[in-house]
Amino acid sequence: MAISWDLICTFDAVAETGSLSAASRQLGLTQPTVGRHIDLLEDQLHVQLFLRGREGMRLTTKGADLVVAAREMKSSAIDFSRIAMGLEEEISGTVRISANDILGVLILPGLLTEFMSAHPDIEVEVSISNTASDLLQRDADVAIRMFRPTQNDLVAKKVAALPLGFYAHRNYLSANGRPCTATELLNHRLIGFDRDTSMIEAAKMLDLSLKTSDFAFRCDNILAHIQAIRAGIGIGLTHKGLAEHWTEVEPVLDNIELPTLDLWIVCHSDVRHNKRIRQVMDFLGQHLKSPYADYNPSM
Repeated sequence: MAISWDLICTFDAVAETGSLSAASRQLGLTQPTVGRHIDLLEDQLHVQLFLRGREGMRLTTKGADLVVAAREMKSSAIDFSRIAMGLEEEISGTVRISANDILGVLILPGLLTEFMSAHPDIEVEVSISNTASDLLQRDADVAIRMFRPTQNDLVAKKVAALPLGFYAHRNYLSANGRPCTATELLNHRLIGFDRDTSMIEAAKMLDLSLKTSDFAFRCDNILAHIQAIRAGIGIGLTHKGLAEHWTEVEPVLDNIELPTLDLWIVCHSDVRHNKRIRQVMDFLGQHLKSPYADYNPSM
């Protein structure tokens, strides 16, 4: 009995999300279509796969037995698609780029204007997230990362080392004074993360013990940090290349040398010879050497 791959994909999505509505969003289908897929699959297998209730779709024992096989099939299909993509010769089609919010919102649109004018047959999708995309699962074709990848199947190129610094609006400094040491930062309104602990960990390199409550303004979106600095809320950490464009802010503790953020361009080894992906990677590798050179803070 041949079972449609579409039905297996739907089964896997419902098993993963636990609801028809969430699976429909993940698959880009309507909720009734997802429900029909599950009904049809159960009819073909003569097995009840899910228990339906207020809490959603809960796998039966027999349904749970099929999940591993479905996910192995899905993984194999993704591998097949990725390898096939690497064999394509056409310089046309879609390239999906993953980037964090600073690069994805402030930098990439300006860079991609030039690229897409030069390559009108290439369409670009940008996935903006501060978590690393899974290139093995085709979450993206190309990733721009602020750390060195460690997976063996990835091809990575370091293109820049981005310096960081503390900054504050000149009006804030005029009203509250300027810290002279890292410890004196604790006497100021600090801009930092809510649940993300990366800044707290990084502060240890300055022998500075921070906790979440030390941040008067907390948000896990880095763009919000930028706006908070520029609005005069307090002192925050950001990229020097960005802050140099903001006439209203001034460096704080610029005598302290902070670690840089390494900027990497990454793709899966299976697709590195795909011509359109190669075009995108070469372009980004060249233009992200100085990513903030053409940044316009008024845009």
